[in-house]
Formats: sequence, C-alpha cells, structure tokens
Amino acid sequence: MQKRDQAEAGPHTRIALLHKDTVATLSHALHKARARRVIDLGCGDGTIAAALAAEGFSLTGVDPSAGMIATARKHFPDMDFLCGRAEELPQGLPRFDAAYFVNALHHVPEGAMEAALMGAVNAVGGQGVVLVIEPLAQGSFFRAMRPVEDETRVRARAETAIESLISDGRLMLRDLSRWNRESRFHGLEDFVQYLARVLPERAEIARRNEAALARAWRDNLRSAEGMAVLVQPMVCWTLAAGPAARPEGARS
Repeated sequence: MQKRDQAEAGPHTRIALLHKDTVATLSHALHKARARRVIDLGCGDGTIAAALAAEGFSLTGVDPSAGMIATARKHFPDMDFLCGRAEELPQGLPRFDAAYFVNALHHVPEGAMEAALMGAVNAVGGQGVVLVIEPLAQGSFFRAMRPVEDETRVRARAETAIESLISDGRLMLRDLSRWNRESRFHGLEDFVQYLARVLPERAEIARRNEAALARAWRDNLRSAEGMAVLVQPMVCWTLAAGPAARPEGARS
C-alpha cells in the first residue's frame, strides 16, 4: 500500500513516490520523442533525474543551487550534476535530445523566464523537445501552502512566458496534458518538511505563520488510509523550437 511504502521509505524514495505521476508523464513524453540524452533544468536534489535514469535515459542535472547539486551528487554519485542556470548553461555541454523543467520555471526570476526557455531550446536544437511541467495556482495543495509562500503571481508569470514565446513563433506547442497530482503526508510537519526541501527558508516562514498555516491545512486536506491528501492541478507543455527561434551558438 502507498501508505506503508511512504512510511517506511527514506526521504528520496518518498519524494519519488510523491512525484510518481510526474515521472510517468515525463517518461511517456520522452519515449514518444525517442529521446535518450536528457537534461533536467532545475534538478534540485536529483530525485526525478535519478528515477528517469533508472528507466534507461541518460540524464544530466543542472541547478543554480550549489547546495542542491552537492546533495544530488552525494545521493546519486554515478550521475552527472552541474551548477548552472537554464538561461546561461555551462560551456561544453553536448547536444541533448530533450530538456525538461519540473516545478522549476516559476522559480526562475520573472525577467529571465523566457531566456531560460530559450536556453533549453538551444540545448536541444531544432530536433529536440522541451517539456515544462508546472503547478497551477489552484487546488488544495496550493491553498494549503499559501501561508508559507503565495505563488499566484509567479505561477501565472511562468504560464505567460510560455504562451508569449508560442505566440511570437519562438516556441511551437506539440502537446499539452493536464492532471491532478495527489500527494500524501503524515501530517502538517511532514508537509512543511516537503516544502522546505525546495527552499529551506520556508521552514522559518511556516513557523512565523503557524496559525494561518494550521487553518489552511485543516481547511484543505482530506484523509485516506491514515494519510493527509492534497491535490495539485498540473500542466505539461511539450515544446519545440518554433520558426522564429534563433538558438544562441551551437553544441555538437
């Protein structure tokens, strides 16, 4: 049962379980694109990249946080992780078949989101695909986390950046999928720990807003098999270079 699996698993296995549907969505899209060499932009601690590597894809993870890269290298020493940003990728990288952002584009500074997307296009060239998975500003998960961080603006800005590049011809939309990601937690503390894995400062924000967070948690969760369940609507854009795209430089 998922309840027992999550209770007994280590932290990285638990995160993989929580993102099982995300990994399945990525895997399906990557297989459909016949991609083998893939770059994870905003890879965090490397858990999702490692899950895809276990399915046979060749993964390179990139993240702007040196701390996250150190954690990824520690837990997955046989994989390739680099410190960098999508809008300014490290030099000397090979050409990739596919690139993806998972819950990462809305963490890019607003003024750099379009550059980050075009950096991904440059990494895969004219024949590759770019997958962007983003949470919408709705659902019980979103409402529960608002006292810790209200991402209404940045999530909307990420969507706008994608749609703007599609509209002006620099990106081409190949596919669009939506689903509800169901996440299960042992309780509020478990939820806060999960949020703090992405941004450690969220733990202190949660402590300062303890009363509001407790209300939001109580008002939005439902219970199943002894676990607290929160639902987050998700979107995956499958993108490619549009006719107006002009990738900077070339990689071989």
